[in-house]
Amino acid sequence: MSDERMSDEDLAQVHAALGRMVYTAATVEMTVEITGALLAADAAEAAKLKGETIGGLSKLALKYAKVASYLSPSMRTALEGIVLDVKAGMDHRNAYVHGPWGELDGVLSAMNSKPFSVEPSGFRIKAVSVEHLDRLTGELEDLRERVMVWFNRAWSLKHPDVKVEGLLPDTAPPYPA
Repeated sequence: MSDERMSDEDLAQVHAALGRMVYTAATVEMTVEITGALLAADAAEAAKLKGETIGGLSKLALKYAKVASYLSPSMRTALEGIVLDVKAGMDHRNAYVHGPWGELDGVLSAMNSKPFSVEPSGFRIKAVSVEHLDRLTGELEDLRERVMVWFNRAWSLKHPDVKVEGLLPDTAPPYPA
């Protein structure tokens, strides 16, 4: 990028990419919420998911999974790994949406504060471009798919006698034992 300011057209493309990424992140969050609702023992537990951010949704889903008798240890372990990856992906999202943007040394960048134990400068700075945002969108789409594969497997275990018309067989690789 040159020393010139970004054109309105280029900035509009960045904003569109940001919107796609934010929308995709919201769908990831929703898949974790419906997973928690599936795992909840009753309506009161499911209601605790409402209004939670990804951190709270993740904690509750994992808590509910621990006592879901129909889950195998490998299903629980797989969920733990997926949730860790989801939280990392959502943290990457946060770098773009929870702080101001500005040009640093001619590069459009997002900046937000972090604890000094995480970032020695006290700030996380990420370059903002259509390419960065599209790459993150793709990563979030992959995470959403992983959550949905896990959800479908858990749903089938919880409801083994229920057949869903049009639901294709699970062809994803099995979780390690």
